[in-house]
Amino acid sequence: MQQSKAALEIGGTFIQVGIGTKTDNKWTLNNKKTFDTRDPEDTLLDLVTYLQQFEFDSIQIASFGPLCLNKDDPQFGSITSTPKLKWQNFPIATRLSQALKKPFAIDTDVNACAMAEFMLGNHNVRQSLAYITIGTGVGVGIIVNGQCVHGMLHPEGGHILVAKQQEDKDFKGVCAFHGDCLEGLCTNVAIAKRLNCPITELPNISDDHPIWELVGFYLAEACQNILYLLSIEKIVLGGGVMNRKLLYPIIDKHLRRLVNKYVEIPENYIVEPQVEDVGLIGALLLQ
Repeated sequence: MQQSKAALEIGGTFIQVGIGTKTDNKWTLNNKKTFDTRDPEDTLLDLVTYLQQFEFDSIQIASFGPLCLNKDDPQFGSITSTPKLKWQNFPIATRLSQALKKPFAIDTDVNACAMAEFMLGNHNVRQSLAYITIGTGVGVGIIVNGQCVHGMLHPEGGHILVAKQQEDKDFKGVCAFHGDCLEGLCTNVAIAKRLNCPITELPNISDDHPIWELVGFYLAEACQNILYLLSIEKIVLGGGVMNRKLLYPIIDKHLRRLVNKYVEIPENYIVEPQVEDVGLIGALLLQ
């Protein structure tokens, strides 16, 4: 029997929407459309107006956070303490569900990406995987025992602290909450601020600029912490900053040096995403 679900990947800048159909245990995305992320009420109207024309069984939401994922909490399905002030405490999942009269599933966008890569990325993992996205923010999705990690909240690994390098000691970072946490040091915003250039100019920065070695070191520290704490089998890194492909070998090099053979790290431990439309496909896989 064919299943049909509406998939939404809600980001801070734009939103991807698609209708997923499952046949013979394989998901196919159709009717994909991109919307700008505007004020919550305007965005909600955009999404509902578009989705009303399709038939589907449920609404599958992968969203920026932080999110309330406690089903016993009245705020379940709400975006909570985001820096996007107009979106704070907005019950996005409940409002979509009420407007479209369909049940919903919701998790963070990075947890959804992690689930897609875990299940469909052919990474040869049995129980665990981490997905780190580095763009205008840093998000970390974690799969342990085949499930998205939840607890008091959900993983907020973008805000872990890493040891700053001497040459970077005067950079205060750009995180509105913590200054020089991982997100405050490694996003495209942080890179552009150090180089005193607009984000749009970053693709023109040469591969031999020392900024990439610095960012790669910080991301390797984050990977080291994830490895030690969770014994993760594979770490997938995506997002706009990782379009700079030389970062993958830089991160791998620094990670191996930091671990110093205390743990045997397999080959191809730090890898690129393998699933197309990873956020939307991940949303479809949420329970």
